[in-house]
Amino acid sequence: MFETFPNQWTPVLPLTELGANPIALELAGEPLVLFRDNEQCWHALHDYCPHRGARLSLGTVTAEGHLRCGYHGWRYNGSGECLAAPLNDLNPAALAKIRATSLPTRLIAGAVWVYTATDPDNADPPEPVLPDSFDGDPNLFVTYKQEWQAHWTRAQENFIDFAHPPYLHEKTIGAWMHRYAESGGTARVEAEDTEFGMIMTSYIGDSDSGFQLHWYRPNIAILHFGRTPYNWLHVICIPVSENHTRVMTVRRVRGPDDLKSYSRHASGTDNRILDEDRSIVESQHGDVLSDPDEISVATDKPTLVFRDWYRGLLAAD
Repeated sequence: MFETFPNQWTPVLPLTELGANPIALELAGEPLVLFRDNEQCWHALHDYCPHRGARLSLGTVTAEGHLRCGYHGWRYNGSGECLAAPLNDLNPAALAKIRATSLPTRLIAGAVWVYTATDPDNADPPEPVLPDSFDGDPNLFVTYKQEWQAHWTRAQENFIDFAHPPYLHEKTIGAWMHRYAESGGTARVEAEDTEFGMIMTSYIGDSDSGFQLHWYRPNIAILHFGRTPYNWLHVICIPVSENHTRVMTVRRVRGPDDLKSYSRHASGTDNRILDEDRSIVESQHGDVLSDPDEISVATDKPTLVFRDWYRGLLAAD
């Protein structure tokens, strides 16, 4: 499982889109089902009943908080253990041999996260390496998402690229940079390797004051639009399938009263900016390594760091 995105923590869906019924989704080409038990814990199983291969997402959650297959009523808990096979008198030893594949989950920063274990039977996942801005009550975050028809690495590279706003976002956030670039201005970009990924700092001309962006492996970009986490924009590129990426923005809020106003801001501002990005990224083909003839220059340094990491990820698998 997860050959192209192995052993990574990633969000899959915002908490605001989850409800009482099982939810079918795809992650890096693998079909999954999410469901919530009676203790309000979310679980992820491979969307496949080991009895006859039916999708478990077509079933229901029982009063006991178990996932019941819609075909023959077999019941599974969050660990994938089969608890009942109706109309059959199976003893505990026989039931213990029946398991649906389960994956580790967490509730973090307004979303359900899943660990893409390549060997779920032996999964002992490390804790996710996350920014401090993701600490705290997972319900005090505002999320917004779009679905892009592009490989996730193309989307991710877009959000750690400093040189495109003057042109792609000329009519919005990049207007001032467009005038500077067209007048012959230059920029420099530094990329510092870190334990979590990379810190990118971009400078305009000879300025000593730069704009900072943090990249957390594998798919989180944090744009520092201010000094505190409440000013930062987190952008996460979630691989759905080979040419489908879920782009999710995350903002931290100070309290419940801020959720509605920040949601309106996200659905307005984020939608407009992401639409500009999407039109270009969807025109690119394959992943970031698919065309060895692409030409890179100095301002591409952060994206080259990302490409080196991604190359190693595929090689390690």
